[in-house]
Amino acid sequence: MNKKEEAGVDEADNTSDESSEIEEVIEETNVPLSQYEKIKDDYLRLAADFDNFKKRTEKEKENMSTASVAYFVNSLFPLIDNFEMAMGQEEVSKELETFSNLLTSVLEGLQVEEVGSVGENFDPSIHEAVEHSGEGDTQKVEIILRKGYLFQGNLIRPAMVKVKSE
Repeated sequence: MNKKEEAGVDEADNTSDESSEIEEVIEETNVPLSQYEKIKDDYLRLAADFDNFKKRTEKEKENMSTASVAYFVNSLFPLIDNFEMAMGQEEVSKELETFSNLLTSVLEGLQVEEVGSVGENFDPSIHEAVEHSGEGDTQKVEIILRKGYLFQGNLIRPAMVKVKSE
């Protein structure tokens, strides 16, 4: 045999080997329909689980930042209460007023709102009653002993009040 004939025989052998390999691959990739549906269903469930995981972690991050700011504001309550007592004195210095106004503006910037005012209806979800007087059906806030605060709509400290029934 000459070189051309040998090359032709080798090519024929290679093509028969390749076609048998292709047939094996096709046989291996042919999956029954039920198994395909199961794999597809598993894939879709996994994709949905991953999407839920991403949403849950984003919400946890947001909650963690909210909780850290609420914790910071909670640590400021003794300072805030002392300023409230100082501002209730007869003579208040300009410096103290300025610092109190600064503290109030910081709280507003952090979206912290005061809860409770004299004369409003008693609401046990935002008020903590320490004393009750009078007899009647409607309960009104008579005196605020300690202010309460909301942070982004969530109660972080209830207002301590005296309640009067009318």
